[in-house]
Amino acid sequence: MEPVPWQKCIIPPRPPSIHRLASWTQRGHPGISMNADAPDDNAARRRGARPKLLATTNRDIARLAQVSVVTVSRYFNAPELVSEGVRERLREVIAQTGYVPSQVARRLASSKSGVVGAVMQNIGSPTFARVVQGITEVLDRQGLQLLLASSDYLQHAEARAIRTFLGWHPSALILTRGDHAPDIEALLRGTRVPVVEAWDLAEDRPFYQVGFRQQDAGALVARHFLEQGAARVRYVLPASAQDSRATRRGEGFALAMRAAAGDVQCVRATVADDFAAGEAAIAAFAAEAPASRPRALAFANDNMAMAALLRAPAYGVAVPRDCGVAGYGDALLGPLLSPALTTVRPDPYAIGTAAAQMVLRLIPGVASTEGVALRQDVPCELVARASSAMAV
Repeated sequence: MEPVPWQKCIIPPRPPSIHRLASWTQRGHPGISMNADAPDDNAARRRGARPKLLATTNRDIARLAQVSVVTVSRYFNAPELVSEGVRERLREVIAQTGYVPSQVARRLASSKSGVVGAVMQNIGSPTFARVVQGITEVLDRQGLQLLLASSDYLQHAEARAIRTFLGWHPSALILTRGDHAPDIEALLRGTRVPVVEAWDLAEDRPFYQVGFRQQDAGALVARHFLEQGAARVRYVLPASAQDSRATRRGEGFALAMRAAAGDVQCVRATVADDFAAGEAAIAAFAAEAPASRPRALAFANDNMAMAALLRAPAYGVAVPRDCGVAGYGDALLGPLLSPALTTVRPDPYAIGTAAAQMVLRLIPGVASTEGVALRQDVPCELVARASSAMAV
């Protein structure tokens, strides 16, 4: 029998348990103290484990599908790199478990968030709905997710949305106004996140832009009225001065009229509701003396113009005999009215598509930024209908 070294014959002392330490402390043993905040193992067991928001992990999926975790990640991020047989196996496992990949984990593991934030001026507007449709279709094809917010034409609401989006570290931002609050303007100029301003074109902006000049849209209506022989006209703005686009359209309208020696008056509605504002405008027109009232009314949006058309007969006004009417936006109801509404038609879907395509070229690693124009023009057009046919 081989002798055993003496060191192996010594039994090391058992470390004292929490309960033994407690009894020693209660007896006043020096050098030993108990922290009153020490964890209560029994209480933790009674409470149970903290529930996970996502019970199934990518490791579970990998184990069930008998593939590596890398293959699971590749299935979601680059499925074309996974064989059809493995993809089918993963699809079955994911369907059975209800697995949803954690977007937080993906952002932590990658410099790309896969998210594009967009702030619309009015999410309930059919016009901006078409912008969103164009953006979504382009981003979807690249596996990017759109986060959407509506500012209701308010700077402070837009500011809150932008700060929230930047906290998510988005791949890019698409904004639908160019006159941001001063602190937000400074924030956007300092961020590394690509910024695209969609809808407006302006010469003095540092960001990429897609859209048209609002002044040009107003000038289209002015030139049309001049062609119809209307030299005295009125432009009706919405009640909210926060709608800076409408203000710029009014400026373009007035400049074009004055350039042709026309008599132009710009007024702002006193009621917030556009339909009520349109009725108020035609009622004010009807109350004026025929010799001094304008020959035509241009409205900053179709809602006001349509209300004016619908209520004109109630005030004894015949359109276009007594007064030509035009709007902006090409609402779906416009051509169905009698007379059909003259308007300016922007192309919101094309603007949304172009903005998203520009975003793709600005996101690092998605496409080349070479040759990306700072401004891309998506012009609008005048749609002349019966409501402005004053020369007939």
